[in-house]
Amino acid sequence: MRSIWSNGMHCILLIVISVMNYHQMGTCRSGAVELLDLHATVAPRRQGVQPSPTLESFRFIPYDERSLALSQLGCSVLEYAKACASFVLERMHQLLSSNVEDGLCNLKIMKRLVSDSSWTSAVDDKLTEYLASSDSVALKTLEKVFAVAHDDAFAQNVNTVVSSAWADIISHDRVFSFARCDRCFKTCLDVVLENIPAEAAGGHIKVVECDAGTGQAYPHVMRQLASQPGISVSYTAVDSAPAESMDPELAQRLGIDTAEWSLESTKPAPERASGADLVIVSNVLHRHDNIARALSAASSLVRDDGFLLIVEPTSNFAIPWSFFALTHDVTKMSDIASRTCGPYCDEQTWTALLAKAGLVPVAQKSDGVLHTVFLCRKLSLPLTEQSPKVIDVDDTSFEWLEEVKADMAEERDESASNCGVWLRARKADNGVVGMLNCLRREPNGDRLR
Repeated sequence: MRSIWSNGMHCILLIVISVMNYHQMGTCRSGAVELLDLHATVAPRRQGVQPSPTLESFRFIPYDERSLALSQLGCSVLEYAKACASFVLERMHQLLSSNVEDGLCNLKIMKRLVSDSSWTSAVDDKLTEYLASSDSVALKTLEKVFAVAHDDAFAQNVNTVVSSAWADIISHDRVFSFARCDRCFKTCLDVVLENIPAEAAGGHIKVVECDAGTGQAYPHVMRQLASQPGISVSYTAVDSAPAESMDPELAQRLGIDTAEWSLESTKPAPERASGADLVIVSNVLHRHDNIARALSAASSLVRDDGFLLIVEPTSNFAIPWSFFALTHDVTKMSDIASRTCGPYCDEQTWTALLAKAGLVPVAQKSDGVLHTVFLCRKLSLPLTEQSPKVIDVDDTSFEWLEEVKADMAEERDESASNCGVWLRARKADNGVVGMLNCLRREPNGDRLR
């Protein structure tokens, strides 16, 4: 249809194009154009509320990062951690000075902790300000812990206070929750997703969390994995008493399977908990009688070339002390002499423990205040020192494509399986990330980075 003006009059010119559609012959003809074997389907209407699109950005983030809390949150988090530590050490000093022993454990180690730490009394005005803040859950709980009466029920009452607040502490406290934030957890999870088997890349990941009632990592991990488009997650949370220590409604809503098993169990692990791409042990290894044995039990759940994600307190030990070592006798732990302070280990000790367990460190994220996140890989073969091959992919003539194809087609023996190929681009918006995601699905695509 076309509008024209002629002698001051507005006319509408209709142009008719005939179209002949022969259903039996599968042809459609119009003018000089004929379409053969044409198949058409009606696009389905959108039903219900459509999910929001996922916005992604790609940045290179170091695998080894220190003092993250200071760089991400500023000096306020250091001041809060100092206030918590001072509060605890002052209360411990008062207990030790008054010779109160009812329900307390590990008095000799606690005396050494207090004497070896430099601290000043927390300012009352500052404490009042923190106690009024919603993200000071740890300090509020510490205040309740040291307000418990010292009698025969002291240990039981303290454990009740801690257990009722624990999930809130590690999820919302400004110091404890940082180890589970995107900068610590998600960056490690992204590394795992990039290195799962090529046939499962971009598709499915199997995750197992040990002692999940204490670790409480599953809400954070599921949220962070859900932000990855096209990823399906099989998540199994094992615990000695999952029905009591985990929120069943939350687990069901997140699609998490639970099983009764512990790192110290003598019975075999459930079948659905073995052969995992990723095993998570968050804030639990220091609670076991022997760290090496617990670490070995967790490692046994990981498939060859799979990963372990470990979170542990590595500094400011006075803060986590009151949530565990105040009421649990750690002097009977079989490896207590090799630990740094009571049940806890510093980063150097953890590095040695991981090496003895045959685990290869991949990434390390330290908040510089309390926790360190270790991402380790369980290799099926000893790691050999081989320099990766680097191919520049900036050339728009695509001459480098033949080199990439040759490297992917090359058959390699097992000794050279760890030698990767890095695709390097110096220009922004070069599309190398999307190309790599496609190539990773091809045979031998796991060699590419």
